[in-house]
Amino acid sequence: MRMRTSKELQIGKAGEYLVCADLILKGFVAFPSEQGLPYDVLLDTGKKLIRIQVKTTSGPRAVPQRATDSKAYIFNVKRCGKSNVQRYGHNEVDIFALVCLDTKMIGYIKTDDMPDTINYRVDSLRGSYYDEKGIQDFKNVNILYANGLTRKEVSEKTGVPYTTVSRMLQNGYVPFKTEARYFSETQRGAEWFSQI
Repeated sequence: MRMRTSKELQIGKAGEYLVCADLILKGFVAFPSEQGLPYDVLLDTGKKLIRIQVKTTSGPRAVPQRATDSKAYIFNVKRCGKSNVQRYGHNEVDIFALVCLDTKMIGYIKTDDMPDTINYRVDSLRGSYYDEKGIQDFKNVNILYANGLTRKEVSEKTGVPYTTVSRMLQNGYVPFKTEARYFSETQRGAEWFSQI
């Protein structure tokens, strides 16, 4: 088992305190748990206690994507990091709080919905990911072609290679779709916690 460094511990503690602050500002009572428990924060909604495991990242990391890398927030939700095989049990943790220290954004996911590892796209980079650029290129190519430009003119105007323009204009061409999610999709209002 790998020991966590002092810096990693400080990053984790910062995440825990940010989660407590976020929940208190939402109108709840929240406080850090004791060391050695499977959860990091205890939330009192006024109706029940919710156990929260906090996972914190200092910022986005490079993820290989086609010819270049893209940025994503990566969270490993196994005990003691990604190399451990043991997951948190439903009898130990009710929800996960995901913290991005660079933006101080916090997201929440129910334990039932949490995979072992999860990547979220960076909201400030929306539209710059390879698949998103391809979808936008497809729209632009079709609009310009419908407005009377030749394939060569469309290629020159958009910067999309001529062969790709030709392929995009074929009947039945469908641009690549993705299941990728952005971190902002995990942010929750106070009412969400009453449904847990």
